[in-house]
Amino acid sequence: MELFDSHAHYEDAMFEEDRHERLEALRSTDVKYVLNCCSDAGVFETVIEITEVHDFVYGSIGIHPHWVLEAPDNYLDVIWDYLQNDKIVALGEIGLDYFWKEPRDLQEVVFRRQLGMAVDADIPVIIHDRDAHADCIRILEEYKPQGILHRYGGPVELLEKAFSWGMYVSYNNDLTYPEWRQPHIDCLMKTPWERMLVETDCPYAPPYERKEDRCESSDVANVVKVIAELRGVSEEFVAKITTENAKRVYRITDKNKVEL
Repeated sequence: MELFDSHAHYEDAMFEEDRHERLEALRSTDVKYVLNCCSDAGVFETVIEITEVHDFVYGSIGIHPHWVLEAPDNYLDVIWDYLQNDKIVALGEIGLDYFWKEPRDLQEVVFRRQLGMAVDADIPVIIHDRDAHADCIRILEEYKPQGILHRYGGPVELLEKAFSWGMYVSYNNDLTYPEWRQPHIDCLMKTPWERMLVETDCPYAPPYERKEDRCESSDVANVVKVIAELRGVSEEFVAKITTENAKRVYRITDKNKVEL
């Protein structure tokens, strides 16, 4: 099987000591592609380094809503410059997060500005939506970008609205946590195969039975297994279609070439 971890965070401080070692270890697994997502301007250079060192890793650049207060004044210019790198295939993660306390009006301003840039640049977005489902989908509907709703677990009807203009959704090991799995399962069961991706969001969200451990991209195999069981298909089918979908939305034609 070929697996695509469509959302990982090897730039995170939890990988500070061994990120390159752990990424190289993936060569002996079924994980053949990784999208290293970005959270704030302070790690832009680390994301670039990761994509340059590992040929199977692609990247995104963007300001996460939790980091809007730390964004430099020229963040749009900085993001634009990084988007010119062939290994940067998305803008994100961006969005809204009402769990934390960052000002909601500022979150929306930063979100809208990055969405506008993504649409102008014709590059997919990676959307972070936590406890802000209605506002997030309302704003997205204004711009109708291409891209992915990452780790979405909101109302199914809002997800279906996003599908109507071509968005994808990615699932991870949240599907295994008894305390919050049901909204994700409800969405999963309504997701067309051609709109589904798998991810880990590592180092966060390992499988429930290892919930105290650091998550890694190899844990995406468990996501595939759980989806196969829930949808009544083979793991090989889930792996094949989610890998094809991720390569399509990120416009990756093979392991070393990006279609621009």
